Amino acid sequence: MTSERVLDGRLNDHREAVREFVDKASALAESQWLTPRAEGKWTPAQETKHLILTYGAFLSDLAGTPMRLRGTPLKRRLWRWIGLPQILWRQKLPKGVKAPREARPEWECAGPAELIPQLRRRADEFDATLARVSSTEPSRRVIHPMLGPLTLEQAVQLMSVHTRHHAAFLPAPFVGARR
Repeated sequence: MTSERVLDGRLNDHREAVREFVDKASALAESQWLTPRAEGKWTPAQETKHLILTYGAFLSDLAGTPMRLRGTPLKRRLWRWIGLPQILWRQKLPKGVKAPREARPEWECAGPAELIPQLRRRADEFDATLARVSSTEPSRRVIHPMLGPLTLEQAVQLMSVHTRHHAAFLPAPFVGARR
């Protein structure tokens, strides 16, 4: 399978991951939107904002401004060696990893009517930018702050896994909840 076809498949899977998150977030009652899932955990609004910030960070990288690297070169090699196969092959993010500062939301009080369309726009922009960059710079890499350089295919796959990871944190909608 050619690299272009692989990327197309990854982009299709990514669009499906975003749709899954949006569907689950859209089904929540207003009262659930700003309620943390547990003490010290994020609200659905913050989960959504985190994804928006993460897409923004990858888009900034593709525009020439990568996120600041975290850890030492040795730590990043270990994180890559342990974390990247878990993400790409097992479709799971390592547990307990704190989001980089640039992608960590503060308290978020915007409602779903504001944040969900923002998320869709950012995810669409990410897909379109990756497809464009892939056609003009197929060997281009993006920098993940802990994993280091990723191919465009790896970046899309990482974002699919990441989006599903955060969708799993959204609560089940209240029975009979309506927006």
